[in-house]
Amino acid sequence: MDWFKRPREAFVASTKKGLKINPFPVNIKELKPTSTLFHRQQHNNFSYTTTLEYKPASEKDLAGIVALQSEAFNYVFGVTRKGKDFYIVLQRTEKGQSEIIASSKIDFKKPIRLQVEADGDNYKFNYATNGTDFVNLGGTVSGDILSTNVAGGFTGTLLGLYATSANDAHPQ
Repeated sequence: MDWFKRPREAFVASTKKGLKINPFPVNIKELKPTSTLFHRQQHNNFSYTTTLEYKPASEKDLAGIVALQSEAFNYVFGVTRKGKDFYIVLQRTEKGQSEIIASSKIDFKKPIRLQVEADGDNYKFNYATNGTDFVNLGGTVSGDILSTNVAGGFTGTLLGLYATSANDAHPQ
């Protein structure tokens, strides 16, 4: 009876290298099943880090981390492509309107590490292309859009792994 532990949609697989997520052609802002695995944010101060072995095939592909209050209020932090180049991008969505906070062209030979840190409402999104030396992208951003006070609802913030083949977070 462990059916309740598995995602309803079949988009994940366990491999020797770790978890493999097969992206749906669905964006995080849609009211459809997404390729995401979440953990509820339980503390005001935290650090959440993952290692990503991923190279997007097109500008429609993105994989990384999402900090989600709802489809209309979230941050997307991940790796995508523009032309032949790879980029790390940070997108903020508030009231359904998205904007790119920052993006940076990256050249990586090893898996990339992504990290989100919070100190109360102050969030930082960091990445490391060499495995150890984290670089901040976008400075300190407000986590207010992830609160029920601003966004409404009752779920609180969810942190998770996210992959899509319907990316709209395009680097500047």
